[in-house]
Amino acid sequence: MQREDAAQLPQFILQAALDIVQDLAWTTSAMFLKAIDKFNDLVVSVYVTADHILNIDDGIKSFFQEVHELYIKSLLNPLYLPGSQVGALARKYL
Repeated sequence: MQREDAAQLPQFILQAALDIVQDLAWTTSAMFLKAIDKFNDLVVSVYVTADHILNIDDGIKSFFQEVHELYIKSLLNPLYLPGSQVGALARKYL
């Protein structure tokens, strides 16, 4: 494989995996799709949210579950307007 092609390999693998995810996301109720695609030592796993926004070993899975929980909490927050920027300072600056 040429050097120019090698730099684009991860993107190609990801795009191919996203095609698989688009098919699987609507046929299963599972949110965690483990090892949907493999290439050499690269494994693609995905966490699909309830609204099917399309990524996982246990550490990554727990990360995405926590992100999903925070995402839902922010959407349910009556003081948050979707799409607005967060204007509060980080906790370390308070």
